[in-house]
Amino acid sequence: MKQKNSLLKSALLAASLFVMTPVHAWEPVGNYIIIQLSLTEIRPGHNHPRTPIDPPQVEQTDHTLYFLDETDLFLNIYSVDEDGDETLEYSTAVPATTTEVQLPSTLSGTYIIEVIRDNMYFRGEIEL
Repeated sequence: MKQKNSLLKSALLAASLFVMTPVHAWEPVGNYIIIQLSLTEIRPGHNHPRTPIDPPQVEQTDHTLYFLDETDLFLNIYSVDEDGDETLEYSTAVPATTTEVQLPSTLSGTYIIEVIRDNMYFRGEIEL
């Protein structure tokens, strides 16, 4: 009986460790920043999905952005002046097969990052 209880405890412990251990498909090297993106707009004429929306996963090291989702995206980088007006500084398509994008080294400061997936616009702030 003690052996059964011991085996059961071991199995439960192993299962709980498996469930609680995060699994990453991509392991960053060195210092990186997870960019927090929020859904800001859904194109007119498209219904809001009934399930929760997960923003695209984007991480940053210096001027390199890493895209962890395997889906087609579009990337825009905007500067914002003191009046709050935005100017498009950089724009590119990010195919599903692309895992990283190198931003121009001439960009320096705080910018708005916009990632478009399907009919949804996600925005956040990025420091370069």
